[in-house]
Amino acid sequence: MHKTNSPATQGKITYVELPDGSVDVWIRKNEQELPETEEGSAGFEADEIYFKLSSAAVASKEEIEADIDFWFTNLEEAQEGEISDFLSKENYRAKIRAALSAACEQMIVSGVDVDLSVGTEHFSLTQNDQINLFGKQAQLASGAEQLEYHQDQTPCKYYSAEDMQKIIAQAMAWVSYHTTYCNSAFTWLEACGKASDMDAVKYGAEIPEEYCSEVYKDYKK
Repeated sequence: MHKTNSPATQGKITYVELPDGSVDVWIRKNEQELPETEEGSAGFEADEIYFKLSSAAVASKEEIEADIDFWFTNLEEAQEGEISDFLSKENYRAKIRAALSAACEQMIVSGVDVDLSVGTEHFSLTQNDQINLFGKQAQLASGAEQLEYHQDQTPCKYYSAEDMQKIIAQAMAWVSYHTTYCNSAFTWLEACGKASDMDAVKYGAEIPEEYCSEVYKDYKK
């Protein structure tokens, strides 16, 4: 960021498409008219940031101007003239979506506590764990009365059919809840019209009712 002076107001944004397809952008805040001198008007001073876009398709002048505080805040400490495509609405949406997906996966894998006849035990839910539990469902359906399985970082042992059913039920409910929550968060994210609105879409945040699926609403109840 730097200070800029001009004899006349420059407005909030200057957006210049270059012959190579890239774009030079200047954005400004806190513009004020300077006190007059003996020679007359001293012009205007403002805080200004200069950055580049790889192409006009990345972000239009209108998009940046509509969310100028967001761009200014995120580029205030950046090196001037840097390509800043990552702040465009769609690039930022992709970043938030990836963060939601990663957080959802982490929550699922972290697993769930299950109250069993032998006490409370914790079960992680990696993809392999989930596949193994589907296999246990088949064993239960075939009439098995005890089933081998293991809680986190312990050797396999036998569980009663009743305990195994509890493990499967709570594990699948855990996976389904977080998957359903994440899908509703994606709906909320897609509805955001500006990049600055997307910062509110964080894993664990309360999802506005209008973006909650019917299934997620039932889970919340």
